[in-house]
Amino acid sequence: MNFTKILKEFPVIETERIRLRQLKKEDADELLKYYSNENVYRYLDWNGPETSEKSYKVIDIWNKGYISGWIIRFAIADKLTDKIIGTIFLSEFEGKRAEIGYELSENYWRQGIMSEAIGRILSLGFERLGLTRIQAFVCEENIASKEILKKFNFKEEGYLRQFECHNVTGECKDMYVYGLINTEFKK
Repeated sequence: MNFTKILKEFPVIETERIRLRQLKKEDADELLKYYSNENVYRYLDWNGPETSEKSYKVIDIWNKGYISGWIIRFAIADKLTDKIIGTIFLSEFEGKRAEIGYELSENYWRQGIMSEAIGRILSLGFERLGLTRIQAFVCEENIASKEILKKFNFKEEGYLRQFECHNVTGECKDMYVYGLINTEFKK
């Protein structure tokens, strides 16, 4: 799927409290700050950028990924301050299928912010991009992520043993795969 032709330009999506927008170089320090928290990165396959310079490079890679058509990674920014508090993405586009992933600064957990972001990204995927399936891979122990996916009617579809290996530690984790079909999506 060539989503850049469908979207024409990187979308900006607003909710009551957040703005989903393209990442900017100015986001690098905040990205580094929240990725430095083990509670944020422990369920990911990497620890995040380790320096401001690496944070700039990661932002550049993600933005180039949009141009080349393999990922749409949004900054989750506080609507009042425009400060980045997380990211959310669609990637791994294959036919009419994509994968969703996300992370949020621990300071903003349990406030409904990720629900706002996920709902809007699912709408973008199903309504604007015409996807028929969006899937997510979740570490066995990531209870909060499993719960939020179920809130949006994702179904647990399988258990993948030793599926994802961490880029830094080399530890391989068991993962669950969750899937949502466009006809099952509830806003």
